[in-house]
Amino acid sequence: MTLELKGLYTGLKFSSAHVVFGHDSCGVIHGHTYYVDVKLYGEPSGDFGFILDFKILKKIVKKICKTLDHKLLIPENHSNLKYSITNNHIIYTFCNKDSKKEYKIPLEDILLLPLKGTTAEELSIYIAELVKKELSNLNIDYNINCIEITLYEGLGQGATYRISLDNENK
Repeated sequence: MTLELKGLYTGLKFSSAHVVFGHDSCGVIHGHTYYVDVKLYGEPSGDFGFILDFKILKKIVKKICKTLDHKLLIPENHSNLKYSITNNHIIYTFCNKDSKKEYKIPLEDILLLPLKGTTAEELSIYIAELVKKELSNLNIDYNINCIEITLYEGLGQGATYRISLDNENK
């Protein structure tokens, strides 16, 4: 069975800026209003026969969205990106064979993410892993087999990632 939250209708959204370093049109700072759809695959259980209470899942995803909201998202693990933090700023430089760009941004405006990039694909994986971790921390993932996150970079275009949960030992 599937439990589903549609970000557009449930307020699961955030607005952030990013750079797809080296890309012709997306290689500049630009932003999106992202919407997060969530699907949980599993078996209904417990007193109420839920896969999971909608309120709990909304709270988890809204918390994740809040951390990403109104930030410049910077990937820590990009192969052509170097950064340093000084005082209240981050200075980061993108270098490849064709160009070099240097940025200085206040720390309060950025969020460093443990990713290779900040594409919809990478961000959907990141969000799915955070949802998985939070469900596990709350010990409410025992009847959930799979989490699916679709991250939309605006209406009609997005990336979907599905992660399986290993619940055989629980």
